[in-house]
Amino acid sequence: MKTDKLEKFIINHREEFDDMTPNPKLWERVGRQHRKPLIRSINWKRISLRAAAVLLIFIASYFFHDFIGNHQKSNGSMKEQVEVTPKGNEMTKTFKEAEAFYTSQINSKKEEVFRFADSRPEIKQEINVEFTQLDSIFTQLKRDLKDNIDNQGIIEAMIQNYRIKLEILEDILNQLQKSKTTENINTNEIKEI
Repeated sequence: MKTDKLEKFIINHREEFDDMTPNPKLWERVGRQHRKPLIRSINWKRISLRAAAVLLIFIASYFFHDFIGNHQKSNGSMKEQVEVTPKGNEMTKTFKEAEAFYTSQINSKKEEVFRFADSRPEIKQEINVEFTQLDSIFTQLKRDLKDNIDNQGIIEAMIQNYRIKLEILEDILNQLQKSKTTENINTNEIKEI
């Protein structure tokens, strides 16, 4: 078996390596360390700091996620508003114009009918009953419109409600005018006789 140079050197100088002895105090210290019972202490401060850090990260991530979610929702609703608002404004403007027109027409026709039917209070009462029903339908349509402002069908139904009122008044006014003219003709005929 071959031996290398290092091994030969160690074998040849073995006595020189063994001439030193360790300090006796060193062995005492090593002995004391082995006699001490190994006590594992729990560092509550370190555990508390770690728990606080984990909790802080959790809370920060929750609020960050919540902030991002709300920001995206508000951006989405603002985009919807931007897309809906011009159309909604146009429809609202058209409805307001129609409402003003039909309201003035209905009021003037109503005054005219009431003038003709001054001697007949039952006609006024019938008109008020009909209009009360139409007003309750109109109020329901307004509630529906608040729920869905862009619903053109609701706006058309509201305008139709105004038209129905106006047609009722015009029909009654025509009938009253016809009856008045026939009364006048009859009275004139009676006077001539």
